[in-house]
Amino acid sequence: MKIAVLMLFSLIFAGEVFSFQSTFVPLNESKLWFQGRSNVNEFECLAENYSGEATLPEFNNPSSLLNEVTEILSVQIEIEVDSIECGQRKMNKDLQKALKADTFPEITFVFEQADLISQPQSFDDAFEVRVHGNLTVAGNTRDISFMTNAYYLNDERVRAVGQTTIRMTDFGVEPPTALMGLIRADEELTVHFDLIAIGNN
Repeated sequence: MKIAVLMLFSLIFAGEVFSFQSTFVPLNESKLWFQGRSNVNEFECLAENYSGEATLPEFNNPSSLLNEVTEILSVQIEIEVDSIECGQRKMNKDLQKALKADTFPEITFVFEQADLISQPQSFDDAFEVRVHGNLTVAGNTRDISFMTNAYYLNDERVRAVGQTTIRMTDFGVEPPTALMGLIRADEELTVHFDLIAIGNN
């Protein structure tokens, strides 16, 4: 459900090669999806509409990309709840109801900080990053952290890949049920993301 998640968060590292206050936008080849289980099966839901914006600081020497980490200025990602597609209309509606989409139409992630776990040896390798931030679901905000692999693709694009598990009940969300409670979703959802973003100066 995050966010997504969700996450342009890891772009902080790859983004160091861009000019002051570049804005990053996810490309169509990006993917953000959720996996969960019920007492009878497993399910997968795709977030079809989401947006993100990352503002990065000035960086003048691309050659030091592998040796330094510059602090990000801001990152925010928003997912439209009614765009989450689970492959069944009834399930989509049950999920939207559980997430209180009428009152809280978006799931939001706001970046706070990131810790560099491992540094790549070349531009083709990934930065391994632990990301920290605030996730808001159904009007409730919680601190979360998760691992992300960030890649520098070229002088305009970056990629963030990762996953995290959240509990719906931590956000005051009752897992959806069907058939008068005979089918009940587990409270845990695993959020996967593979985001490719391009910078606009």
